Amino acid sequence: MTGEEILLTGVWTQVVGTVIAAIGETIVVKNDGAGSPGYRLVSIGNGFEGAGNSLQGVGAIQLFDGTEPELLRIMGDWIQASGNATNTVAAELQFSGEETEGLKLDVIGDSFQAIGLGLEAYGASNSKARFKDLLAAGNTIQLVGAVIEGVGENFILRGKSELGLQITAFGSYAQVAGASMAAVALTMEASVGINPE
Repeated sequence: MTGEEILLTGVWTQVVGTVIAAIGETIVVKNDGAGSPGYRLVSIGNGFEGAGNSLQGVGAIQLFDGTEPELLRIMGDWIQASGNATNTVAAELQFSGEETEGLKLDVIGDSFQAIGLGLEAYGASNSKARFKDLLAAGNTIQLVGAVIEGVGENFILRGKSELGLQITAFGSYAQVAGASMAAVALTMEASVGINPE
C-alpha cells in the first residue's frame, strides 16, 4: 500500500471507531453503571480509533515532506493513538466493574487524545493542503469532543452520574462529527494530490 492509501485507511478506520464508541456510550447512558455492555463497545471503538490513528501515523511518515506542520500532525497521530489505547483499557476496567479506576484512566486517555488532536489541528491549519481548513476544523471538533468526554467523566466521579453520562455521550458524538470531517478533508485532498505546491 502507498502512504496515501495507508493514511486514508487509517482515517476511515478512525471514523468507524468513533461511531462504535458513540453507540457504546449511548448504551451506557441507558444501562447506567459499571458492567454495562456499552463499555465493551466503547473499548472496541477506541481500539479501532487507536488502530486508525496508528495507520495515519504510518501513512503520514511515508508522505512526510519535511515541514513542521506535517511533523506536528504525525506526532498528533501517535499521541492520539496512545490516548485511544488508554481509553480502551479504561473501558475494559469499567466493563469488569472497576468504575472509579476506569473513569480516572479515561480522563487521562481523553487528555492524551485532546493533546494529539491539538497538534493535528495546528499542523493542519499551517499546512499546504488545499482542504486544510476543513481538516483543522474536523480535528478541532474532535478535540472539543474529547474534552467534553473528560468533563462528563469528572461529573461521574463526583457522583453526578446521570448528567456525566449524558455529557460523555455528547462528547463521543462530537468526536464522530470531527473525525468524519477530517476523513472527508483527507479523502478530497487525496483526490487532487496530497499537499500540492
